[in-house]
Amino acid sequence: MLNPVRFRFIYVLMILAFIVSCSALPVKKPLMFNEVIFSNASDTQLENVRVEVKKTTAYFSCSILVKHGICSTSFPPKVYQGNSIYISWKIEGKEKVVGPLHIQLPPIIREDTPARVVIRFNSENNISAKFVY
Repeated sequence: MLNPVRFRFIYVLMILAFIVSCSALPVKKPLMFNEVIFSNASDTQLENVRVEVKKTTAYFSCSILVKHGICSTSFPPKVYQGNSIYISWKIEGKEKVVGPLHIQLPPIIREDTPARVVIRFNSENNISAKFVY
């Protein structure tokens, strides 16, 4: 039979081992971003280009995005919440909308610098959105 003092000692050691092992688990840091960039890699000028996060009512827009041009804005770092986005634009007077879209997380989330969101128009019907550092 175990001595009650020895039993308490073993019990306390087991609890301490559990607490230490729990605190040793890596803490997943949130993705921070502070810039949105529209990049027009197409051969067509785009008008009224807009990205919108309807859940938060946040948006960014450019009235004209010339062919092979960029338009960007920066802001204080924000935590990415995984909300869907909608992208809209006009081309030759016709309005186009894509969404809801989710931006894929980068393979590695850096803690030392915020990411940027790059929305690239590869052609009038081919758009990509990703985080870059």
